[in-house]
Amino acid sequence: MMDMGQETGKKFCLVNVNEVEPDTCDRSLRYQIKDRKGQILRDTYKLIEAGKTPSQRLTLGYTIVYPEGRTTGHSHEDMEEVYFIAQGRGIMEIDGEKFPIKEGDAFYVPPGKYHVTYNTGILPLIIIWVTGKVD
Repeated sequence: MMDMGQETGKKFCLVNVNEVEPDTCDRSLRYQIKDRKGQILRDTYKLIEAGKTPSQRLTLGYTIVYPEGRTTGHSHEDMEEVYFIAQGRGIMEIDGEKFPIKEGDAFYVPPGKYHVTYNTGILPLIIIWVTGKVD
């Protein structure tokens, strides 16, 4: 507990969700997937899809990577991609180079580069992404 109100004698509590221990009882998702650490644990939704919507080149999607999980590693020979981290913390690997990512980060993945995202935090890692076809 952090004392932020010494002058008035009031006590305030400041806690960040990323710094607490998550629930691990048998009703929690974390408990149910405890033996799947490092495996693919994600849901992806394509919201705008090139060729299937009015967009000709762009695809926009939303991916949730669950705690302890990762995305399917892949590359796009004919597409570049931009990621925006809306929530969570993790590791991004692009062509074997790994770097930490967190909420508010945006990054670019060039065409043909293998990439995979790992959730290292306790919250779902929420990624908004867009791919664009290149000539």
